[in-house]
Parts: sequence; C-alpha cells; structure tokens
Amino acid sequence: MADGGASSFIMLVTALLISGSVSTILVSEWAKVTRAVGVEERKSSGALGVSVDFAGDPMMVGFDNPAVGDDELTVYVLNSGIHEMSTTFEFLIDGVAPSTITTSISPSGTDWLPGYLLQIKASDNTLSYTDGDDVSLFFVGISESVQGHTHSATMNKEVRLNEI
Repeated sequence: MADGGASSFIMLVTALLISGSVSTILVSEWAKVTRAVGVEERKSSGALGVSVDFAGDPMMVGFDNPAVGDDELTVYVLNSGIHEMSTTFEFLIDGVAPSTITTSISPSGTDWLPGYLLQIKASDNTLSYTDGDDVSLFFVGISESVQGHTHSATMNKEVRLNEI
C-alpha cells in the first residue's frame, strides 16, 4: 500500500510540474498576441484619419487642347483627412500614367495639410480628348508618418472634360 501512495504522489507532482510549465508558455504567448494586437490597433487608428476626395465639379474638369502639343488636364484633390498627406502619389487618366505632371498646393504652396488642395496638371502626347469626353481618374497617395506608419488613400472618379 505504501508503494501505491508514493507512486500516486510522484505522478501528482509530475502532473503539477508539467501543467505549470504549459501555463507559463501560454501566458508568455498570450502576452505576445496582446502586444501584436495593440500595435495593429495603433496602426489602424492612424489610417482612419487619412483620406482624399475629388474637389470641384466632376462635370466641368478643365482641359486645354492646344492645336499643337499635348492635351493638359487640371484636377484638384482635397486632403479630407485629419493628417498631412505626402506629395508622393500615383495619378492615372483612363488607366494611363501621364508623362508630365506638375503640382501645386493651395493655400500654403508646400505642405498638403488637412483641408488643402493639391492641383494636378497632367499632360501626355497620348492624350487626345475633345470637349465633353468622359474620362476615369484614379489617384492614390500616402500620408506623412502617423504614429510611425504611413497610410494610403485613394480616389476614383468619372469626370467630364470641359475645354478651356
């Protein structure tokens, strides 16, 4: 009988040691998961304040159709978020990246802050439009660093051209 009690006690101690080790590993892994979720929450909270919108009348987008040379479109993009946007962006007209793009920011001229407009003048020798043509515009830009992360914002708009 003494043998049965000693072996049961050994099994009990062994089970307690193993379960203690397993619980230590589980608590450690749970802490890692909690930290990862916290990082993702901070990252996504910054993304909520990053957005851009088309500014102006989509049925009256100005373009210049010179007798000789490239057609030039003028588009305005509003920083409608709460964070500063970078002036690094991609702009497509009917799926084509124009060869020449010039920009200016109103009213500051340098920083694209919330509520400010980015004027884009885009031209390309492949662009040949006439007054009243409909074109598809696509814009994707990135924010300045927000809590150590950059976020993207997109705008997709169907517009009608109005010759200047």
